Amino acid sequence: MIRVAALVLLATAATAAQTQRVATTVEMLLGSTVFFHGRSVALHQKLLVEGDLTRLANAPKPIYVLWKDRGGGDGAEGQVRGEFWDLGRLESGDGRFAGYDFTRLLEVASRGRRPARDQVFVILGATFTPAEIPRTPTVRAIALAPQRFADQTVKVIGRFKGRNLYGDLPQPLAKGKWDFVIQSAEGALWVTGVRPRGKDFDLDPGKRVDTGRWVEVTGVVKQEGATTYLDATAIALAAAPEDAPVEVMLPDAPPAPAPEVIFSAPVEDDTDVNRASPVRIQFSVDMDPKSIRDRVRVTYVGREGGPSPPPPPVFTATYLDASRAVEIKFAQPLAPFQQVKVELLEGISTLDRQLLKPFTLTFLTGR
Repeated sequence: MIRVAALVLLATAATAAQTQRVATTVEMLLGSTVFFHGRSVALHQKLLVEGDLTRLANAPKPIYVLWKDRGGGDGAEGQVRGEFWDLGRLESGDGRFAGYDFTRLLEVASRGRRPARDQVFVILGATFTPAEIPRTPTVRAIALAPQRFADQTVKVIGRFKGRNLYGDLPQPLAKGKWDFVIQSAEGALWVTGVRPRGKDFDLDPGKRVDTGRWVEVTGVVKQEGATTYLDATAIALAAAPEDAPVEVMLPDAPPAPAPEVIFSAPVEDDTDVNRASPVRIQFSVDMDPKSIRDRVRVTYVGREGGPSPPPPPVFTATYLDASRAVEIKFAQPLAPFQQVKVELLEGISTLDRQLLKPFTLTFLTGR
């Protein structure tokens, strides 16, 4: 029973990481589009209204805003909240977007054509609250407007989240052995420069059991590209900050269509296949490259009553994001006149953790 309870707690924590709104910046969104695709976000931003369309002002790439209710006017500054989506990654016929008409937006952004990935973005179901850039340093305020606090020494309070163990942030920091994340309300920040221990506490960034404690961190706000972090000089245990109740847990979004294999080269039961050619298997949606690792198997199939098949070939499997395909390359040409079986094993999943059904491809090599 104890083991089951622990699994339930971990699953709940993982779900929370996916459904919690994330305070961020335009630069972080565009630098980590796969991470934010489909997530609820909060940004402090000015608006640009062009006719019947609204987008975020001063964004390097167009991010259009489709309002849940009436939004802000041209030049309005404040906090925009909604779901961030890359239009180039959406599938036609996806029922989650049946209530949205992107026709006018696409006419302006891409001459009516479906855009490539990482080119045109939308924030759906958006709301707007007029507000100035936060002046008091908190984890959330720094995440929303890091330029306001850059190179300043601040003291902030947040939950210790280990070495990004809950996926609060899209990118690793890799500054030191003891780097860790703190999170409060909708914001999260990397911390480097101090080991998370002190009077009556010694926290391990690699252990979930140590997460959840409130800590007060003193340090200088630094920026490297789109990443903001604290170069810390001190850490201590603390009580929850006043902005903690801002934290919002959102209901789970409807599931996306289940992933499928839609194409392979060679095709099933193909014959006289070139022994030096790679094998490519294409999916219907974006897959998680990490889930593919160690879940591809290639073997030779022996004929009944015939000699034993050769040992399995040595290969590498690489996920190609642009084509949503896994490419399998062999260290040496495959053995001639052999039946080859390629298996995608259980556990391969999409970016939102939907599992692919195990898949098998068989073909016969040529001379």
